[in-house]
Amino acid sequence: MTPTGDDHPLEIGVIGATSWVATDAVLPALAASPRIRLTAVASRDADAAVAVATRFGVTHHFGDYGAVIDHPDVEAVYVPLPNGAHREWTERAAAAGKHVLCEKPLAPTAADAEVMDAACRNAGVVLMEAYMTPFHPRAQALAAMVAGGVLGRPLFARTAFTFTLNDPDNYRWRPEQGGGALLDVGVYCLTPLTDLGGAPEALAARQAVGPSGVDTTSAGWLDFAGGFSASFVCSFEAPEHQHLEVVGTAATVTVELPFAGGAAGNLARVRRVDGSVEEVGGPDGDPYLAMVEHFAAVVRGEEAPRHPPGASVRLLDLVDRLRAAAADRPTGPTT
Repeated sequence: MTPTGDDHPLEIGVIGATSWVATDAVLPALAASPRIRLTAVASRDADAAVAVATRFGVTHHFGDYGAVIDHPDVEAVYVPLPNGAHREWTERAAAAGKHVLCEKPLAPTAADAEVMDAACRNAGVVLMEAYMTPFHPRAQALAAMVAGGVLGRPLFARTAFTFTLNDPDNYRWRPEQGGGALLDVGVYCLTPLTDLGGAPEALAARQAVGPSGVDTTSAGWLDFAGGFSASFVCSFEAPEHQHLEVVGTAATVTVELPFAGGAAGNLARVRRVDGSVEEVGGPDGDPYLAMVEHFAAVVRGEEAPRHPPGASVRLLDLVDRLRAAAADRPTGPTT
């Protein structure tokens, strides 16, 4: 009999365990799941690793990332490092025979992501992007509405994810670390658009570029087959705002806070062509817990990946195309 996740929890180690997404979201989910055993954590600050291990009841803690990858009990590694370090540590984990759950975006470029995918396939290990949004009840409700024809034929969509990044030392300002608004929050904006339309046939983009060389704001227009089009904006210099709207021939759906990981509450507002308005609610759910449990199920061969690496590569190819389009229309540096 093949052991289930509960009979044989997946033993996971975390490198870069002091990142905020790790400590505030993913580590609590890993610790809460009966399918997973949080086995080891590492930070380049050894004292910080001790603090994280104490908080989450982890036996093994290290001041060196490689010690987690080399630990014999660790079956899989969660990588919440800055974007520019994803490829190196994914390849190192794959070479050691460890499955990899890597933070979004999977890599700074599509080419990097393709190398990571190949390294994991060649090593016979699972690679999955730690992208929690599809596991949130909001995203599931929207997908159900589209699949059920509630919106009719999609005509137009727009997304926005903006906030002010005031910390000058944050890695998101560093080009060598894969910084910039498009990679950090733009991937949230683009994914639902490509879910609706596939790869755009044509696009246009503009970027404001900061003194360090990363984009502080990116905006664009996407044209898809079948008459569907969309726009997006993402920014490190605008007030905090999240928005998703899809306009269809039968209804328009609006989602506020579409990319937040908190409780579901009211999921969406649907306005139909007859003028009626419906508030669509749903159950609360922790998308991070659902994400890590899906990862465990994929590793154990119980489920097919809902978001395979190829999907991440295709999205990063779109990011590359948007960067290239924006480079042809420079706006000059911001201050």
